[in-house]
Amino acid sequence: MPIVLSLTQRDDALWALGPEGLYEYSDGELAPLPQPDAQPACCLSVGDRLLVGGATHGVAYAGSDGAWQASWMDGVQASVVCLAADPDQAHSGVVLAGSSGGGILRTTNRGRHWSVCNFGLFNFDVLCMAWAPIQPAGQWPPLQAVFAGTEGGVYRSPNGGRGWKQSAGLNAPVISLAVAPDFHDGGAVLAGTEGAGLWRSEDGGFTFAAVPGAPEVVNALAAWDGGWLLSDAEGIWRSDDGAIWSRLEGIGPAFTLFPTPDGLLAGGMDGVFWVDKR
Repeated sequence: MPIVLSLTQRDDALWALGPEGLYEYSDGELAPLPQPDAQPACCLSVGDRLLVGGATHGVAYAGSDGAWQASWMDGVQASVVCLAADPDQAHSGVVLAGSSGGGILRTTNRGRHWSVCNFGLFNFDVLCMAWAPIQPAGQWPPLQAVFAGTEGGVYRSPNGGRGWKQSAGLNAPVISLAVAPDFHDGGAVLAGTEGAGLWRSEDGGFTFAAVPGAPEVVNALAAWDGGWLLSDAEGIWRSDDGAIWSRLEGIGPAFTLFPTPDGLLAGGMDGVFWVDKR
């Protein structure tokens, strides 16, 4: 089975991507699909468009006809390693791309044209990104919160990726992020590192503190209404509150955790598998 680093979904269709290429996932099987990047790293479905990030094209996209096109990348040659879409896609075509050395790029047309958005960003090696849920109507001030994990810690943007400020407390490389579904009430954000453990924010991502007793390596994180999941190098852990964790027995490790309406899907060294969150 191929290594899977990234998962995405549109309606009933699921796609998985890793160093060996792009696949459609159905009935427990991975069917290979053509895609143009020589070193694919991430995939994302936005509307009727499927985006793939990597090298040499940075980002490429295909519409419903399956034909691939290379995006215009504002002169950035760095490999794109992560993609994250504004959750309010009904009114927005905004997607962010994190690159290895070029910082963050932003599109307002679902991936056709990308512009550098590095204002306030002082570390251009971006490893992961996560958006907060849509702000409830009537809350003030207006907030489009999104987080970026870099080689030097977490950066927070209050305005949909237009500007960034480093969060306090965490200075290690951040390789995974997850935002609570009730973020606009509780303000919880989790950040996972490769060797410095798990970190938690309770103030909307302004400051982070280490979580005692959590694994030292946190390769993947996911949040849903019932709690949190993380994967270290050995397996998957569950928590109700992001502070106290217990290992799920009999489940191997994952590089990515992806909540779907049908459950939580994971991708790892041996392809794709479902995770029982209980």
